[in-house]
Amino acid sequence: MGPFLIGMVRVTVQLMIKRRIFICLLLFAGMVASAPVFLPVSAQDICPEKAGTTTRETYPSGLLGQTMYYTVYTPPCYEQSEAAYPVLYLMHGSNEDDGHWIRLGIEDVLNAGIADGTLPPMVVVLPFGNLIANRNWFDALSWGNIFMTELLPQVEATYRLDGRRAIGGISRGGFWAYNIGLKHPDMFPVIGGHSAYFDPGHAPETDNPLDLITTVDLTGMRFWIDRGKDDFAYPGLDLMAERMAEAGADYQYIVQPEGQHYNTYWSLYVADYLAFYAADWLEPSTPPQPTATPPGIGAFATNTPIAPMQITAQATVPQPTASQPVPMPTATLESTQVTSQAATSGTWQVYFPVVAFPSLMTSLSMETAGRVAQGEALPALILDTETAAAMQAAGFNLSPEVRLVEPSDLRNALWRDYNAFTLLPMDRIAMDMRLLWVDDVPVVDMLEQYPLAKQAANGNYDPALLQRVTLSGVTALTRYTTTMLDQNGVEWAASGIEDYVKRSDFFHTSNEVSMYPTCPQTNEPVLGGPTSFCSKPSHFDLLPLLDVDVVELTGNHNNDYGYNAYAETYDYYVSQGMATIGGGLTVAQAQAPLILPGENVAMLACNFPGPYYALVNEDPSMLGGLRPGAALCDWHWLEEALPALAEEVETVIVSVQYQEVEDYLPLDQQYLDFRKLADLGADVVIGTAAHKPQTFEFYQTQRGDRSLIHYGLGNLFFDQPFWGNSRFFMDTIYVYGGRLQAVELFPGLIEEQARPRLMTPDEREAFLYFMFRQQNGF
Repeated sequence: MGPFLIGMVRVTVQLMIKRRIFICLLLFAGMVASAPVFLPVSAQDICPEKAGTTTRETYPSGLLGQTMYYTVYTPPCYEQSEAAYPVLYLMHGSNEDDGHWIRLGIEDVLNAGIADGTLPPMVVVLPFGNLIANRNWFDALSWGNIFMTELLPQVEATYRLDGRRAIGGISRGGFWAYNIGLKHPDMFPVIGGHSAYFDPGHAPETDNPLDLITTVDLTGMRFWIDRGKDDFAYPGLDLMAERMAEAGADYQYIVQPEGQHYNTYWSLYVADYLAFYAADWLEPSTPPQPTATPPGIGAFATNTPIAPMQITAQATVPQPTASQPVPMPTATLESTQVTSQAATSGTWQVYFPVVAFPSLMTSLSMETAGRVAQGEALPALILDTETAAAMQAAGFNLSPEVRLVEPSDLRNALWRDYNAFTLLPMDRIAMDMRLLWVDDVPVVDMLEQYPLAKQAANGNYDPALLQRVTLSGVTALTRYTTTMLDQNGVEWAASGIEDYVKRSDFFHTSNEVSMYPTCPQTNEPVLGGPTSFCSKPSHFDLLPLLDVDVVELTGNHNNDYGYNAYAETYDYYVSQGMATIGGGLTVAQAQAPLILPGENVAMLACNFPGPYYALVNEDPSMLGGLRPGAALCDWHWLEEALPALAEEVETVIVSVQYQEVEDYLPLDQQYLDFRKLADLGADVVIGTAAHKPQTFEFYQTQRGDRSLIHYGLGNLFFDQPFWGNSRFFMDTIYVYGGRLQAVELFPGLIEEQARPRLMTPDEREAFLYFMFRQQNGF
């Protein structure tokens, strides 16, 4: 087919779609015009029922070619009455479904409010946007268009409605509520967004609520937005409030004194949300209920934009010539870890809980694993036929009702449903799947307690074949972190992650600061100017306390207090039995890869941005003279070293000091450089300089396989208190039988600028939602 014909087909398809939309709108208009007339609902003081009815319904989407779902609440006595009711449409958040608001407790709030007269009887519709609601599509296949042309006409032809409408939503659903409502202001005079996600670059101006609010006639409309004090979505909400004020909108913007971007926050205020939506629907004799807020809120604004709470505020060289290829011996490291695997010798038959990588799940409960082992068919469980057959042959009791797919379809099934999980033997886990813990403990450390594991001759899992490497980001025991270590001690600082990192065979961190005897006082000139960093020698006791095995020395502050401080710190690592990568006293030391015991895994590290005085140099004629320091990421060296290393070992891990940027997304050049490292032979590429956690990529290399790229882990120990800078990942790489098998994520939060810890379940959900949905775009 030639270009002209292709163009004709495309135009024809668009015309057909536009014609379909026009017909749908005409049909909807006809439905409304021909619909029977109902009297508005009055107070239901004679209704004997105490609870409404909630059902799940379907409608066919011709645009998507699939069945779509929604849940609907009808008020008490709906079936016995002939009255018509107002309707409230409430959108769910990303990674949720039409049960989201049900799980937040909306049924109980509606029933109680209707019974005591603080809420009018109403119909509440909870659409399920499925994957389409997560797409940034704004054409005929957008979620907004499907809602308006397919769902809404069916709902309003099916239920007795009186023409009064309101629309709202949570997070991503809040975006869609404002998108739909502002594009149809005559139909939706009341719009709410709860932690709604707004971003200037999130949508074109014709569809972005931040732009629509400035162009629509807002006469007669009411708006609500709210968030908790620590909600990551605050920049867009603050901006929306500013634009509402400029537009003269009738709006409320509420910042609660506590709360982040998760369900426990929204569930507290469901009654407030419903009172807002229904304020115009109450009988004249019943005054609208005021919005309830906790005492001392001090953060309520009506028609006034408010600034974010201060605690959430965020901050917005010459190089040497190419080094010669490495004239090594390579470095080696003896494993000193003693983990619980020692107690699980022999082979086991184990089925590990696994999710699609972008799932918000991190841990399965032991109770859930036990229910599977007892033969219960859980709605969230998907098994492939190969695993199901193997489990039954091994004596596990599986329900005949369990959801089964072919092995070739398992990956797509998980990626279509981020709430689902599966069970797999270790050697069948794919890179874009992610291991779950059980009760926040890695399964490999609790085989004897895990109900889906049993010792077996010739089992599918041999603990002796597993190596775990935990990778962490910036460690800088300096500035205010120093103060907190002085006050609380290194044992306190280690206590939040000590148990986890000691489970790994090898724990890595990028320590960017050298020790100095009189830190921070010095009579010598410092190389880093006013941002020169040092650590107290006593605070380095933190590293052996955490059983640090591998210290990365690619950081840009290790030479701040002079080359002697670097050398003495390097000697300390050697004396403690810690291996180093990416830096050293000589070029050979800095460039040497580290071969882990078993000789299946190698680690290599380097520094892209400098500055010059942080880089190792053996040429006395160059600026700064002879010095220890970091290995420059020199492509002449890397183009020889990485392919050779990939031939020597099964798994190559490359960690990188890159240009620091206060963003969750990498720089354009960073994409190119990290991908090139993967093309040259790296199976894992990790950014260790980022002070904010950055996104992930499963990159298809020119070698024909895929590499895991994590552009930034974030801080581990550093005194940056901002929301993004105090949150981090640790990535645990599972190498099984020498092969990169799986990844486990540790989502962490730094308390008091010096004590990293595992996030709570709610904190994890909010953080992963932000990283995976809002930033990564999964």
